[in-house]
Amino acid sequence: MSVSILFGCFYALRMLYLHIMSLGTNAFSGTIPKELGSLLDLRMLWASDNLFTGKIPDFISNWTKLMTLRLQGNSFEGPIPSSFSRLTSMTDMRISELSNVSSSLDFIKDMKYLSHLVLTLRNSMISGSIPSYFGEFQNLERLDLSFNNLTGSIPSSLFNLDSVSHLFLGNNTCLVTFPPKKPNTYQYVRPSDIFISYGEYKCLVK
Repeated sequence: MSVSILFGCFYALRMLYLHIMSLGTNAFSGTIPKELGSLLDLRMLWASDNLFTGKIPDFISNWTKLMTLRLQGNSFEGPIPSSFSRLTSMTDMRISELSNVSSSLDFIKDMKYLSHLVLTLRNSMISGSIPSYFGEFQNLERLDLSFNNLTGSIPSSLFNLDSVSHLFLGNNTCLVTFPPKKPNTYQYVRPSDIFISYGEYKCLVK
């Protein structure tokens, strides 16, 4: 079913002030129609586990009140729009399984309210290095950057965040040097996600 039909129902019911749209785990297909860009009051879009294709639309960046965005489990093409940097109210972003074009992490620089960031699973094609400004994300609880094309060193600032309890960095090629004492807040760091040599707290994230 095309989501365009669904939007026609929203428009007919004058639901342009909708705050929450949950489309997850349906059989919606095709691209996300540009008409949805009119939903400027949207706070949450949950569109995971569908059959959506095409590019992630730029108009999502106009939803400046958006706090939750979940787009996993579709067949979107990259890149993640750089205009997403406007989504500074975001607290929970989950994007995965992108193809064709790589993305960088530059777009999240000003999302200081993030409590969850999930850019994960296979073929998300996030490239470049992990930026040091992650150390400014004082509310970050879960960071998943696994199964991407990240390189370089993992910044030490990432390990200074007391709020982080879940960290997934596996299936990249990054060299990490842990601080002298591994933070107690890291409750769940699986060996398959980050390979730790406990003697010197050094590891190669594969």
